[in-house]
Formats: sequence, C-alpha cells, structure tokens
Amino acid sequence: MKAVTNSVIKTAIIVLGGPNNNDGSLSLIAKSRCEQAYQTYLKMPAKILCTGGFGAHFNTTNHAHGEYTKRYLIELGIPESAFLPVALSRFTFEDALLTKPLLAAENITAATLVSSEFHIARVHYVFSHVQPNLELTLVSAKTPLSEIKLAQLHAHERAVMPREVKNVQQFIALQSQKSR
Repeated sequence: MKAVTNSVIKTAIIVLGGPNNNDGSLSLIAKSRCEQAYQTYLKMPAKILCTGGFGAHFNTTNHAHGEYTKRYLIELGIPESAFLPVALSRFTFEDALLTKPLLAAENITAATLVSSEFHIARVHYVFSHVQPNLELTLVSAKTPLSEIKLAQLHAHERAVMPREVKNVQQFIALQSQKSR
C-alpha cells in the first residue's frame, strides 16, 4: 500500500520593484503594484517578498527600493512579520535570480507575482525559466498613467524582450554546464 502524504504548498507574494523619487517616495507605478499586492494579501495572506535595490534608473537614494515598498505595504496594513528579506535586485532578471534563494530558504513552492500590466508578461517569462519548479500565479496592477505613457512602457517591454531571451538562454546553458 502506497503512503499518501499531504504536501503543504507554501506561497509568497512577490512585489516587483518600480521607480521611486530621490526622496524615497514611490512612483505611481510602484504604488499601484503595492496596492495590488495588498489586495492580493487580503484575499490570500502569504509571506511578502519585495524586490528592488539600487540603480540609476529607479533608485538613487541610500535605502533599497524594496525597503520603501515594504514600508508602504506596512502602512497599508500588512504586518511586518509577513515580510521576507528584500531582494536587492536592479532589473527583472535579477528579481528572478535573487528571489530564488530567499524562497528556497523558506521552502516556498508557489509564488504570486505582482507587477504592472505592461510588465507582467516579461516577469512571467523570466521567472518561469529561472525558477521552473516554482508554481506561478500572475497578478497585474493597473497603472494609473496616460495612454501615451502606457504605450511607451509597452514599447519598452517589446524592445527589451530580446535581451531577456538572451539572459534566459545564457542562464539555462550555465545551469546545464553545472549539472554535467
């Protein structure tokens, strides 16, 4: 007789970083992602993992962007005890790479990825290849920007996808070499 085991799925909500201002205040993009993560948390409480370190194009302050999003989420009502360490990433590919050991340390096997509607396809592509064993759910935050600005952001996403494909291919090749 085969023993039946009850495997518990541990889930995290990963909030992808966005820009903040020089004073640390979050952009509309970052706030909309946080607010969507908060709504997701209310429906399904889970550990929260914020991404974002430092970078000239999104955060030039002395504090990690993920710390600003964490603070905002705490102000919204998520308890500090719900948070995992911040992934100090600079871009989407690093989000996937740097969250991997943080999730593994907590035995997390499923993640809800929260990002903007213009960014979520790239997030899904990268995470599904860098962390193929992680069960993914996607949640898009509606970005409160003009149609013109959103069109520019969608164009940016199309322009950077070839770079992400190359990053993923190099990552897979490196993983393949390591397993030999």
